[in-house]
Amino acid sequence: MTAAGDLIAERYRVGRPLVAGRLGHIWLGTDERSGREVVLKRSDLPDTLTPRERDVVRVWMPREARAFARIRHPNVIRTLDVLLDGDASWIVMEYVPSRSLLDVVREDGALPPGRVAEIGLDLLAALTAAWEADVLHLDVKPSNVLIADDGRVVLTDFGPAGTRAGVAAMAEAGIIFGTPHYVAPERLFGGASDERSDLWSLGATLYHLVEGRPPYHQPAAGEDGPDPPYLAGPLTPVLLGLLRRNPAERMTAAQVRSRLRRTAPSARRATALRAAAAVAVAAAVVAVGGSAFDAERGVPSSAAAPSPAASPSASLPSGYGWWTDPGAFRVAAPNGWRPTRTDDGLTLTAPGGRPTLTVMRWNATGPLVPALVTAEQQARLPGYRRIHIVPATDPPGAVWEYTFQDPVTGPMRALRQIVTLGDRSYQLDWRAPAAGWASALPTLLTVLATLGPDPAD
Repeated sequence: MTAAGDLIAERYRVGRPLVAGRLGHIWLGTDERSGREVVLKRSDLPDTLTPRERDVVRVWMPREARAFARIRHPNVIRTLDVLLDGDASWIVMEYVPSRSLLDVVREDGALPPGRVAEIGLDLLAALTAAWEADVLHLDVKPSNVLIADDGRVVLTDFGPAGTRAGVAAMAEAGIIFGTPHYVAPERLFGGASDERSDLWSLGATLYHLVEGRPPYHQPAAGEDGPDPPYLAGPLTPVLLGLLRRNPAERMTAAQVRSRLRRTAPSARRATALRAAAAVAVAAAVVAVGGSAFDAERGVPSSAAAPSPAASPSASLPSGYGWWTDPGAFRVAAPNGWRPTRTDDGLTLTAPGGRPTLTVMRWNATGPLVPALVTAEQQARLPGYRRIHIVPATDPPGAVWEYTFQDPVTGPMRALRQIVTLGDRSYQLDWRAPAAGWASALPTLLTVLATLGPDPAD
């Protein structure tokens, strides 16, 4: 039995367990020579194998692992070492802080077609790199795809055999490894395995991501084709083209790549248009004059200067009042929200306690995305899950969005945005109940449009 603290090959220290499965166990470990974290996978022989089958797998498994180690691509997990230990072989891989796509779908729901197209392009690039190294994956499925904390898509956990010779040897011995719903039909019925088998599994994986379930929810449906996709939209032709039982009729990698590229740019354009529309709505709200009250000075808003973050002609949004952190910034807040000054800036709280918005100067130097990743590593939030940490262009800066569990309020969603205006940067931290996120977001957009330097500074 392997336990935490064990030393493998006098080099790799076993840490906490990560995954336990039919074909082995995976631990987080440490390379004692370099000090870096690694993943340690012990590949076991299934108890169901006959003595002859065990001999075949025992011979080929380490050879195949060394073949996987030849693949060098940012979307493929890197194999660092292969070790033998009796009936088991150890594979040492890079450690990628991440969530599997299976966990993403389980916890966050089905993904939009545009995002699935982007993931599909990364997976296709990973598979192409493997094929160029004369290796098949043969176990592409959501649990074997990682979304790294830095956003990278990583294909991991190649099957026990991937080279053509290894696959042929195991097939001759009657050994077929794979996962129901994701294994290509020709592999189940004695046909040859090639790149088209990986393309089938890619299609089954993309189907699961966009529909929220495997393509064959009812096993009997496999006779005629996958269950009809309902959420895939522009991805539907790709899914149906990949999930064809006859490999000769299946879409090629080039056809899939072309379709996915068209879907991904279309989704990006649609997202950009929605964002522009949201900004336009916020700007329109800012531009509307009214009899709002300046909550800080106790005078009508007409006595306040225009927001430096908006155009010179913009006025205070109706129903909002100016709040200023002297020498730092000024921002409009909804009337009725409670302000609390802190050493770092200003916190505004809605009636009832949620949402809250904290605004402060951002004085850190260096790239913004790594700075937010560092802040994330220092955060201690119960039930924390990252949505993304990405650069932003309008306004310039960076955004960190995540969910967590508040012990009183329950599920929460938060957005931390670094905004650069001229030679100054500001940090906004917005937190709202997850159930009311969409309805509260327009308030954030309105406030963001009014943020600017203290006009008296």
